[in-house]
Amino acid sequence: MTFRRSLGLLSLLLVFASLAGAGQSTGGWISEIEIVELAPFEISFRFTNRDAEPLSRVSGTATLLDRLGQPIERMVIDSFSASGGASEVVRARSRWEFQDPGIYLLEVTLDLGEDSLVSTSLGFRILPIALPLAPPVEEAGEGLYTVYQRPVSWGLVRVSAPEAWEITHGSEDVVVAVIDSGIDWSVPQLAGSLWTNPGEIPGNRIDDDGNGFVDDVHGWDFRDGDADSLSGSSIHPHGTIVASIIAAQPGELPIVGVAPGVRVMDVRFLDSSNTFRASDWGTFADAIDYAVGNGADVINLSIYSYDRPPKRFEEALASAAAHGVIVVGITGNLGDAEVMYPGKYESVLAVSATTRGDILAGFSNQGAGVALCAPGEGITALTKGGRASTQSGTSFAAPHVTGVIALILSIAPQLSPVEVIRIVKTTTSYLGPSDMYGSGLVNALDAVLAARR
Repeated sequence: MTFRRSLGLLSLLLVFASLAGAGQSTGGWISEIEIVELAPFEISFRFTNRDAEPLSRVSGTATLLDRLGQPIERMVIDSFSASGGASEVVRARSRWEFQDPGIYLLEVTLDLGEDSLVSTSLGFRILPIALPLAPPVEEAGEGLYTVYQRPVSWGLVRVSAPEAWEITHGSEDVVVAVIDSGIDWSVPQLAGSLWTNPGEIPGNRIDDDGNGFVDDVHGWDFRDGDADSLSGSSIHPHGTIVASIIAAQPGELPIVGVAPGVRVMDVRFLDSSNTFRASDWGTFADAIDYAVGNGADVINLSIYSYDRPPKRFEEALASAAAHGVIVVGITGNLGDAEVMYPGKYESVLAVSATTRGDILAGFSNQGAGVALCAPGEGITALTKGGRASTQSGTSFAAPHVTGVIALILSIAPQLSPVEVIRIVKTTTSYLGPSDMYGSGLVNALDAVLAARR
């Protein structure tokens, strides 16, 4: 994966370099400026009192400027004291998160009293979320102090995905079919994650691979009967959010998927209101057949129904299992003590949703069919148009599990579905009764470590 940005100007870098030295005065100097955190923005620095006499009530400001020199944020530095000849580590914190990639200047100015000021500056850059195994790329501002975005989704951190990335980000050979409301593939952080049909020539209006679907380069829209979710009826944001949780790549927003290196097949089934009718079960089955027939390794079904599906749908699930495709589903969002269809089927891994406090979310269904659980309350991901959106539901718990399974298959493609499911279940963190949490909270790091052994 390659993530490039054109940031800054050479002349600006030279200015930053000239300003980055420690500022001095007869009373003291500032050194060791660090960007401690981005969410919210926090800095630290060391102030050294050069004089033998103590300094009291030292105060000042820390100003963040963009690459054009325009102020972005000015933080007040609370007053402090410094004994003669001593050093103090001082912090300043904004109320706001600041994670936009780019080149910036931080100016720190202190008032030592009696018209004595001391100041210094730090030129730095913010880069997209780091993937440890990604190949190095040229980024503007090379040599500047560098910090990386922090993932804003607590769920990603809670399932230990960043630690798992030390082993794998996911392989582009692993294909996850998102059968949902369609994916906004125009979002830059999702465009690179899309599956591409190797047998299809884009835009020639010919079924090149003979699979019965014309120009299905990235998947198929079963709602409109065409190859593009973005043409025809409008898509609901649901599918884009689900795809983002699975495989969004680093970029402008501090959002990334559990398995950003895998590929996502866009199989649209739900309508513009994110629903389907009883008469659509056959189309739902066709969507599953399409995913299986075109090489999906995993299918994410963040969909639930009150009623038992017809035989045609059950046959499609059986075909998926027979072809070694793992299907991840949800328990439902009614808060009931029963897993909803299709998560109720044994061949589907039904995922319940948990909160930041590791308890079952109030909306999450539970019951004997729960396979495992994952974060599902207040999950931040990408939505239509490339904006950030925070949503809750078992729909957003399931893709955490799907992403972990994709990581397992990336590191150990030789494993059978039975072995993969055993690993993902036995490496969970125990949270409570199985009818609420299944085997426990999914853990990407432990799962990948187990797969590698």
